[in-house]
Amino acid sequence: MRTDFAQLRRLPELFRQTLPRAPAAQTLNRRELRLQHIPARLPEGEHDFYAVREAAAAYYYEDIVRTAVLRCKRGGCFWYARELADRVAVLVFGALPAKQPGKMPQYAGVTALPLYSCIVPVPPRQPLPGMPGLPLLLARRLGAVLGVPVETPLYIKRRGRPQKELTREQRLQNARGAFGCRPGTDLTGRRVLLIDDIITTGATASACALALLEAGAVEVTAVAIAAAEELPKSRKKPPETKP
Repeated sequence: MRTDFAQLRRLPELFRQTLPRAPAAQTLNRRELRLQHIPARLPEGEHDFYAVREAAAAYYYEDIVRTAVLRCKRGGCFWYARELADRVAVLVFGALPAKQPGKMPQYAGVTALPLYSCIVPVPPRQPLPGMPGLPLLLARRLGAVLGVPVETPLYIKRRGRPQKELTREQRLQNARGAFGCRPGTDLTGRRVLLIDDIITTGATASACALALLEAGAVEVTAVAIAAAEELPKSRKKPPETKP
């Protein structure tokens, strides 16, 4: 079954801040709008951030969003990555949706004052052989839209257990110290945008942010396609009734 992402034609207003509140978007496909994370900022109480300045996600990790992410990560459908990155550019950073399918969203930020010094993707724990990880694909597309260079200083120092198998507390312990920056990395004075596909507890984002701060970054903001939070009751599908 094909993932149902309707093309975003326009939004009624621009985002006004770096990680702003999303607009009332009547033009969005209803199924997609139900999953939109409004506001984009992630609540600290539902995540365990300890080195991230702030974090945001475009969607809740449910339904068609989850399907698209998994098809990128496990099914090799990497052409979805560009579409997902464009959604992040629009819903988190306020870019104008592309006027035509296949075109790039237009970012209306202040070109003389970039939001970030660089974009850094989270290194994948289990990449497909010979294929770039989804965070790197997202970072490249976002970098092109926002006009920010992409750098890849992070690497996995120790693998540990897969995060999906662990409890919240175990995730924090498992991720802490698992990431580092390659020798010679100098991020002194730089503001870094950290990109991942999903933010669950915030353990991975925080561990990566700590490594970037230790390499000299002054602040790290984490952004993902989706956050693994419970969907608000008002957004949940009503139970199906049998005739």
